[in-house]
Amino acid sequence: MHLLKGILRFFPIQLLILHLKTHQIFILLWALLFLIITNNLGISYGIPYLLLDPEYLGEVGFISFAILGAAFGGFVMTWNIAIYILDAYRFPFLATFNHPFALFCLNNSLLPGVFLIAYFWIMIRFQLRQEFMLGESIVYDVSGFISGLLIIIFLAAFYFTNTNKNLYRMFGVRIRPPARITRRMRMRQNFMWEQFRTKEHEFPVEYYLTARLRIRRIRGVDHYDEKMIHSVLRQNHFNALMIELATLATLIGLGFLIDYEIFNIPAGASALLFLAILVSFSGIISFWGKGWKNTLMIGLFIALDMFYRLGGFSYDNRAYGLNYDTARSEYSLSKLKEIGSPENMEEDKQLTLSILENWKKKTGQERPKMVLIAVSGGGLSAAYFSTHVLQTADSMLQGKLLKHTAMITGSSGGMFGASYLRELYLRQQLGEIPSIYNPEYAENMGKDILNSVCFTIVVNDIFFPWQEFSLGKYTYRKDRGYAMEKQLNQNTGFVLNKPLRDYRQYEQDATIPLLIFSPTIINDERKLYISAQPVSYLMRPAIRSAQPGFMDIDGVDFMRLFEHQDADNLLLTTAIRMNGTYPYILPNVTMPTSPVIKVMDAGFRDNYGLETALRFIYVFRDWIYANTSGVVLVAVRNFRLETEIEAYHRESFVDRVVNPIANLYENLGEMHDYNHAYLINYANEWLQGKLDVVYFEYIPAGKDRETSMSLHLTSREKVEIRQNISLPHIRQSIDRLQQLLQKDSP
Repeated sequence: MHLLKGILRFFPIQLLILHLKTHQIFILLWALLFLIITNNLGISYGIPYLLLDPEYLGEVGFISFAILGAAFGGFVMTWNIAIYILDAYRFPFLATFNHPFALFCLNNSLLPGVFLIAYFWIMIRFQLRQEFMLGESIVYDVSGFISGLLIIIFLAAFYFTNTNKNLYRMFGVRIRPPARITRRMRMRQNFMWEQFRTKEHEFPVEYYLTARLRIRRIRGVDHYDEKMIHSVLRQNHFNALMIELATLATLIGLGFLIDYEIFNIPAGASALLFLAILVSFSGIISFWGKGWKNTLMIGLFIALDMFYRLGGFSYDNRAYGLNYDTARSEYSLSKLKEIGSPENMEEDKQLTLSILENWKKKTGQERPKMVLIAVSGGGLSAAYFSTHVLQTADSMLQGKLLKHTAMITGSSGGMFGASYLRELYLRQQLGEIPSIYNPEYAENMGKDILNSVCFTIVVNDIFFPWQEFSLGKYTYRKDRGYAMEKQLNQNTGFVLNKPLRDYRQYEQDATIPLLIFSPTIINDERKLYISAQPVSYLMRPAIRSAQPGFMDIDGVDFMRLFEHQDADNLLLTTAIRMNGTYPYILPNVTMPTSPVIKVMDAGFRDNYGLETALRFIYVFRDWIYANTSGVVLVAVRNFRLETEIEAYHRESFVDRVVNPIANLYENLGEMHDYNHAYLINYANEWLQGKLDVVYFEYIPAGKDRETSMSLHLTSREKVEIRQNISLPHIRQSIDRLQQLLQKDSP
């Protein structure tokens, strides 16, 4: 019992009890980090890789781990500062230490220490098994993390050592025990100790850990003036608050450096800095609010919400290239009917028919096969996979694939790669590059985008994006949407940095295929069809109601809706971003309409792009039947077409609450597949049996080898995707595609 009592009254144990009792939010942050590194949170989105495989300037190594270690050190020190400010008064004996804050941090290192042990163990296993790293390289990476961590700890120690004071430095009070302790003095110390324990019964402490990692009994403090002790702690608090405010000021200052790639630190480091900001704000509010902290936080949240509703510190991400200074376009049912009028639809249809006639001439065949390409979403994984697949297939077919392709569409990540490859195909046609098959192009699609986005969120968007940039005669704010497009341009050599109008004539001449994006309008879930050509004929579904007056417009033609807002000046990179607006990671784009509409990821309505392609087939079914030998629909999927049915498992209480919504979201892809199968059967009837579908599926080696839907790819994920291109099912799809393209009728 004496040993157990000693353990319970050990300072690190009492601090842990303190966290569990009064700082549940901070405990949740540590639990969040543990869930991430153990692959129990966000594995489908690659969140664990942010901490296990950080990338900086395209490399994973000593520097990237050092930056991550420094960010972790910043989080730990911010956490220690917050706890010290809030709870140092509970432990007045701290004022007797030579370095109060340093001893506090050392004794408060139980949670960080356990986390670091788990982190290094998991990270080393990850690097060995997933990244195929050698032992020497792993030691180098671990050394980088530790170096970054120690640098931050050293800087914090230097600051607090030179600014924090104890009783002696403030008042000249000697805190060293006398050389000889008499029996009477011992009795007096024990008496003072009992008084102290009576006063501080909530978190009683008898022992602490010294700087030399030895366990010592604490000194009694009841014989010191209480005001003197409080003065020491207040002085320490002031220094701690200064370092927190300086940290926040530094982060705001870094917001002005988002254009410099060298400051785009690993996304995991940005995430840790974000957690540090949360701890800082929570600590400051709790310190000043005391017992009113929860009420104060709720009040601040309500006040901030009302402030934003009234337009304070709020901004809207805009579509770069559009004119927001002129009168806004009306967005109403009557306006949609006007845009989708039979006259407009027929006019746009005739324009596209002339494009198809030019396409037919380009093939050099009387009745060629028409290829339509639909690529799926799935982050950089889909971008990397679709680029590799289309490159490989077109190469093995000796250029026939893109030559026979009339239109490309799809969702989010897949359209990153498809848009890039189409631009390269145009440059090849113009003689600017010798070939589109250079492996470097596919590798460009695998380059990180997440670092710049996350860094901008932490140092810019979380406060307010003050900076602006000009595009022609229009001005926009710099935020994470801007950072994403800038990074995509850097990764691809800025070849995509052009407005839609630059592609119009090339599409009309059939030099390159049509490219159609279809982001989702949040207000009413309609699709916003974005193309260099007006495509109002896509505004109505392929299978429409026969009842007169039935409102069946479920799409909006971008070019016609924004014809007075400079629609054809929209940047291609912005169209790509609008089509792949991952929730929270990228901002929803606000369009210049009245009332205001916002758009999000195309995958919400159709994650595979097939519905748009089938709608295109329906509109031009008569021309296709009369002028081609059929349609080959090439579906490039980042997900398996058929998945195993998961076995039922006994639900917990949390499962019963979460599953009705979570299961619906997780099975959204399957719901799209069921709808597509239904539409494909109809399309085959429209073409009287002249429709073939060729699937290119990314099939990982196992459930645990699936790539994440993230804007970052690890080395292992890239290897997995490249190896997938050589698997039999991909080769079989290429062979089938080759056979279909050889069946052109005379």
